Amino acid sequence: MFRTLIVDDEELARLRMRKLLEPFADKVEILGEAQDGVQALEKIRTLKPDLVFIDIQMPGMTGLEVISQLKNDEIPWVVFATAFDEYAIKAFEESAVDYLLKPIEADRLKATIAKLERLNSKANPAIMDTVRKLMEGQNPATNYLQRIQVKIGDRTLLLNIEQTIRFEAEDKYTTVHTDESKYVIDTPLVELEARLDPSKFMRIHRAHLVNISRIAEIQRQFGGRLKVVLNDKLKSGLPVSRNFVDKVRSL
Repeated sequence: MFRTLIVDDEELARLRMRKLLEPFADKVEILGEAQDGVQALEKIRTLKPDLVFIDIQMPGMTGLEVISQLKNDEIPWVVFATAFDEYAIKAFEESAVDYLLKPIEADRLKATIAKLERLNSKANPAIMDTVRKLMEGQNPATNYLQRIQVKIGDRTLLLNIEQTIRFEAEDKYTTVHTDESKYVIDTPLVELEARLDPSKFMRIHRAHLVNISRIAEIQRQFGGRLKVVLNDKLKSGLPVSRNFVDKVRSL
C-alpha cells in the first residue's frame, strides 16, 4: 500500500488524479493534496508519504524545486506529471523515476502503478540526478507545449502545436481547429493558454485562443469593437472581447 500525496495547482487536475487512482484503492491510499510547492514541502515532511504525484509546472515553486529541497531521508517515490514532454523524457528514461504526460491516460497510470509495485525499496536513489538534469535543461523556449494529444477511438493522434489555427471553448471541452480538421479535447482553454508560448498564441475572447501567425486582418466593428479574420479556408471571423482589445491592437 503506497501512502500517497497529490500535488497540482489546478483543482480539476487533482480531482482527475483522485478519480484515476480509484481502481487502485487496494494499492494506493491518498493521504491528502497540496495546491502549491510550499504546501507540498510541508505535507511531504509532515505526512511522510511513500509516493507523490507532482506537477512540474506550478507558479511560485515548480515540482522540480520542491523535490530538490528535500533531504535524502525525506524523499518518497516521485511521479512527475507534465505537459512538456520535449525536454523531460530522456532524463526520466535514464532513471527509476516515472512521469505522466498530461492529459493523463488510465492505461499509462496503470503501467506506473505496476512499475512501483516492482520496486522493493522505499529509497529513490536516482531522483536527485534526474531533478538536476531537468532543472538544467529547462528554459522558456522548451517549457511551452509542443504537441497536443487527441484521442480518436483507440488511437491517440499527436498534433504539432504549429498545426493549430485556433482553440475554441465549448462547454467543458475545447475544439482544436487545424487546416485539415477539428478535434475535441478535454483540456480547458485557460490551461492551454498557460502552456502555450504567448509570442505565438493569443487569447482574444473567453472562448477563443488563436495562433497569431494565422491572423490575416483586424477589422473595426460598431462601438469600437474589433474582429480578427484568420487565414484559414473559411476565412473565419472571430470577435475580440473588450478585455483583449489592447493586446490585439498591439500586434
